[in-house]
Amino acid sequence: MDDQARVLKFQIFRYNPQKKGDKPRMVTYEITEAPGMTIFIALNEIRETQDPSLQFDFVCRAGICGSCAMVITCGQPDLACRTPTAAPGREIKSLPLPGFNSSEICR
Repeated sequence: MDDQARVLKFQIFRYNPQKKGDKPRMVTYEITEAPGMTIFIALNEIRETQDPSLQFDFVCRAGICGSCAMVITCGQPDLACRTPTAAPGREIKSLPLPGFNSSEICR
């Protein structure tokens, strides 16, 4: 591992309303940052190496369609394919767009 590589901690909102008894929660994953990594690339790595049940929308991967929009680190909505992991810092929260009460998570 490169001495410069950072370990990123992702806190990802998980909830399946179709699964009986499932409750909204944040799940933490850790990955090693790669050069030029975006939130989209990081989420794919988490899905491929740690949690195949992780789901998120994407289509173009070029910042055109907007399908990968999400709230990143409790800021304004942004595109996962265009947001570098270096921008938010070492701890990154990933939340769906408004449609649920995120005020408790974003304190």
